[in-house]
Amino acid sequence: MIIDNMRAVVFGGAGVIGSCSVEYLSKLDKFSEIVIADINEKAAKKISRKNEKITFTKINAKDERSLIQSLNDADVAINCIGPFYKFAPFILKAAIKKGVNYVDVCDDYDTTELLLDKFHKSALDANISCIVGLGASPGLTNLIAAYGSKQFTSVEEIKIFVTRSIDEKAGAAIPYHMLHCWVGEIPIYVNGRFKKARGLVDGKEYVNFPKPFGQMPVYYFGHPETVTLPRYIKGVKNVCCKGSFIPSEFRDILVNLDSLGLISEKSINVQDDNIKIIDFTAAYIEILRRRISKNNKDMASGGSVMVEISGLDDSEEKIMKYSGTAHMQQGTGTPAAIGAKMITDGDITLKGVYAPEGCVPTEKFISNFFGAEGFGDVWISFTQKMSGDLL
Repeated sequence: MIIDNMRAVVFGGAGVIGSCSVEYLSKLDKFSEIVIADINEKAAKKISRKNEKITFTKINAKDERSLIQSLNDADVAINCIGPFYKFAPFILKAAIKKGVNYVDVCDDYDTTELLLDKFHKSALDANISCIVGLGASPGLTNLIAAYGSKQFTSVEEIKIFVTRSIDEKAGAAIPYHMLHCWVGEIPIYVNGRFKKARGLVDGKEYVNFPKPFGQMPVYYFGHPETVTLPRYIKGVKNVCCKGSFIPSEFRDILVNLDSLGLISEKSINVQDDNIKIIDFTAAYIEILRRRISKNNKDMASGGSVMVEISGLDDSEEKIMKYSGTAHMQQGTGTPAAIGAKMITDGDITLKGVYAPEGCVPTEKFISNFFGAEGFGDVWISFTQKMSGDLL
């Protein structure tokens, strides 16, 4: 077996998502070392025992010196440390300073805009490729939207639909992400302009997800596809993300927490101890999640994403839908690892900071993706006006 002398660093590699990226990379001949850069030494060392190529270094995700030191001799870095609005700017800045190619699974729309706009020039100057948001949603959804859009003469609308069972592995950052981007004011792209909508309240419609999920109500929520697809899919007029949770009562809880003002970053004093309101709420959400899961033992696990593209094929109206199922761990961690592999293989060559649809060759990525394990079935369907005689 010939192993290339490549070194990958996975920030948050001891966590739910990052550990999946580590496992995928460790099976490739491409990499001679995969470094788990994390604060959780116990979990990291347990993972490292699975493969002699996996090592561990302890980091502080907000300390530049710690981050830069962990990137010594690295060829590519994958960032899976969330919530991304807290940590991604520090980690991307360190990768650029060190001149290391970078991939993350950032799912915060506002942070995505910040990373694309603020760090693009410095990444160009450093001659490195940086991909922001290469997970399931965002990530797979972006690339499927880009691939599908090529089948149209002109694209009118792209909708991203997401549903997820609360009864599956998820990192500690997930409650913060939900509170930051799923509720409150979030962006939608309507008639070529950005507008605001209320997350998990506005835009209700019913969507038929693949089995075992079936028909579900979905609502606007804030994910990066809304702000990145209009940058790269020329001429698209409407873009939005809509989703919900299984069971639906979890959506109701998040809306109520927002209405009660419990997603604030402000601090309150509790028995002479100052805590942020959002820190309390994030911990409380996990308690509620466990209770609801316990009371819904027959609940479907995993989740589903769907990409719906509407437009014209020549002069005929056409709708194309892609849908698939997966668990969050594999659905998010594997695409990031594939992106890292493609960068080191030379398949991704653009320098700077991009969303996936801006720099990743869609057909080649999809071929790599279908060769990976841990995913459910994938479907595609068309709706197109009939014309001409049937016989």
